[in-house]
Amino acid sequence: MGVNVHMEYTKTPYKNYALINQKLEELGMHHFRDEINNSDPAFVKELKRIGRLGYKLCGVIEGGNDYPPAGQRLDPNLVVPMIRNLRPTIDAVEGPNEPDDGGFVYGRKLVPYPQGAIDESVDLWHIVKGDPQLRALPVLAMSEGNAQDYTQLAALISPPFDLATFGNMHAYQGGGLGDNLLGDWYIPFSRDFTGRKPLWTTEMGYHNNTRYLGQNQQQGVSERAAAIYLPIAFLSGFNREVRRTFSYELIDEVNDPHLTRGGEGHFGLLHYDGTPKPAYTALKNLVAILRDSEGHGFEPDSLTIQFSGAPSTMRFTLLQKSNSDYYLALWNDVEVYRLATPDEHGFDLYPEGVPISVTFSEPKAVTVYAPNDAETGPSPTVAYTFVQSSRSITLRLPPHVLLLRITDERQ
Repeated sequence: MGVNVHMEYTKTPYKNYALINQKLEELGMHHFRDEINNSDPAFVKELKRIGRLGYKLCGVIEGGNDYPPAGQRLDPNLVVPMIRNLRPTIDAVEGPNEPDDGGFVYGRKLVPYPQGAIDESVDLWHIVKGDPQLRALPVLAMSEGNAQDYTQLAALISPPFDLATFGNMHAYQGGGLGDNLLGDWYIPFSRDFTGRKPLWTTEMGYHNNTRYLGQNQQQGVSERAAAIYLPIAFLSGFNREVRRTFSYELIDEVNDPHLTRGGEGHFGLLHYDGTPKPAYTALKNLVAILRDSEGHGFEPDSLTIQFSGAPSTMRFTLLQKSNSDYYLALWNDVEVYRLATPDEHGFDLYPEGVPISVTFSEPKAVTVYAPNDAETGPSPTVAYTFVQSSRSITLRLPPHVLLLRITDERQ
C-alpha cells in the first residue's frame, strides 16, 4: 500500500513538510510516490526524511517537456546522480507519466507520442540498468491517462514491452466501486503493452468535489463513500495480484470549500488544512490492524471456510500473519453513492447489512474489526455480530470492509 505526494508543490499544503511527515508517519504505510525531477536540496532532503519514517519511494521522471525539456533526451549524467542521491529511500523508478494526455515530445527531433514515449522509456531502462549501483532497481513501464492508449504503444512494438520490470496502471474508479473497471478494463489494456509482467497501480482514487463536472470528467463522491471504497480498492488490487497500489493523493491541493475548481484539487486523504478525511482514518486503521513486522519470508497456510446466505456481491480477501493468525476481509460490493448528473445532485446510499454465516471446519476464535467505524477504529467490535459459536459466526455484512481475526480456539 502506498500514497502519492507532491513535495515539490510549494504553493500547496505540501510545503508544510512537518505536517506531511506527521501525517505520513501516522498513516503507517511503507510506500510513497513522487516526481524526482526537482534537484532542489530541500526537496531531496525531504524525500530522504520521508524515507527515514519507514517509506520507500517510487521515483517518477515525469517526461513530456518537464524533464527532459523539449529537444533533449534523458541525460545519464543527470539521471544517474538524481537517482543515486535518493538512495536508500528510492526503491523503484518510473516514467514517463501519462504521456497520452497531450503535448508530449521527446528528443532532438521532437518525436511525439506514442513513439516518443517509447523512446524515452527505452532510454530510461538502459540508463538505470547500465549503472552498476542502480541496475537492481525495478523500472516501471509508463503510465497512461487512458488505458486504451496502451494499444497504441503495443502497435509500435512486438509485445510485450520487455524494457520494464513491472506493468503500470492509473486505475481510477471514476466514482464507482472500489474494484470498478480493474479486472475488465485496466488490467487487460495494460497487459496489451507489458504482457504477463506483474502489475503496479501507481495512481487510483476518488475526489470529493460532488458537483456534476461534465461528461468527460471523473465525478466525485462524498467523503463517506471514498472512505468505504478506498480500502476495498487496495484489497481488490491484492486479490488480482497487483503487486503495489498507490492512492492518489495524500492532501487536497486547493482550498475550495465551495467546490468551484473541479476535481483535481480534492483527491486528498486529508483536507487542505491537514485534518483527516474519513478515508485517511479508515486506511490508517486498516494498516494498523494488518501490520506484521515479522512477515518477511513467511509462507501463509490455507483455511477451509463455508459461507451461508452470502449475496453474489460479497467479496473477500484472506490474509495470514506470521504468528499464524488469519484475517478475513469481507464486504458487500455495492454502491454507497449515487453520482451527480446534469439533472441531479449526488447523494449517499445506505444499503442494509446482509446476514451471512461463516463456518469453519474446526473450532476457531473470531474477533471482528471495522476499520471504517469511527468509534472502534483498530479495536474489536461486536456491532456486526448476531451469533457466534466455536465453529461459526453470523454477521450483518455491510458495504464497508469487516476484518475477522481467526485463531485456533486454544489460543
